[in-house]
Amino acid sequence: MNTKIMILTAFSFMLTSFTAQSSSITFHDDLDVDSVNGVVIEFQREVDLIPGEQLIEVSYSDLFQDNADDSGHWVKSEPLYLKLNVEGNEQYHLDLPELYSADDAKDFLQNPVLSLSVDGEPQDITLLSQSQLFTLLLLKQ
Repeated sequence: MNTKIMILTAFSFMLTSFTAQSSSITFHDDLDVDSVNGVVIEFQREVDLIPGEQLIEVSYSDLFQDNADDSGHWVKSEPLYLKLNVEGNEQYHLDLPELYSADDAKDFLQNPVLSLSVDGEPQDITLLSQSQLFTLLLLKQ
């Protein structure tokens, strides 16, 4: 009986240690992660990442209201892509700039520069459109 308990305890500790050392990425509330490396992700604010090059597909959507009587105006993006090289046990967070109006959001989508924090250290990155991603892939060949 004691041997079973010790084995289960050791196994639990190993699982906890393993998951604590994996990389993950979290997203701003107005960003939806659509897929990671082509695998569809639904309704997750945090996604585990494996080491190596990752291709993360996100989309942006937010509702803006100009005044209290306004029913609102949705601003939505086409798919946007982040190429990310995961090397170790980093924790990533993708954050948006402050967008106060639908016009701000539309301007942002023309040049989607976001803040990517790696273990708390922010850096500006630009997401790729589908055509930019295809161009990048074709140039690599």
